Amino acid sequence: MKETNAVSSNTQNAARLLAILGWLLFFIIGTVIASVLVVSYMGQEAERSTPLFWFTIIAIVCLGLILLMTANSLKRHRHWARYVGGFLAVVSLIAFPVGTVMGLFILSYLHKGWNEL
Repeated sequence: MKETNAVSSNTQNAARLLAILGWLLFFIIGTVIASVLVVSYMGQEAERSTPLFWFTIIAIVCLGLILLMTANSLKRHRHWARYVGGFLAVVSLIAFPVGTVMGLFILSYLHKGWNEL
């Protein structure tokens, strides 16, 4: 019985880290948007942001939403969330140093809790 709790705990820990990564991403994007808007309204026309910038911001916000939805589904022990969570953890390895550490922990927790159910 204790092993089941440990496995469940590993999955819950992976879900918590995915949620933290998603909220951290939203905080960073919010800060970038606020600074760009301030510079855009205070600066000249040459300092205006391009449509490519806004497309990138929207894509990153969608990534944050996917992180939060995957974390929520992982807490509910959905089988597909393990695969998506693993993929997102591998993608987060690129974001050195914080994303790398969090991605490694997420992969570790998912691996430990893989034989759950």
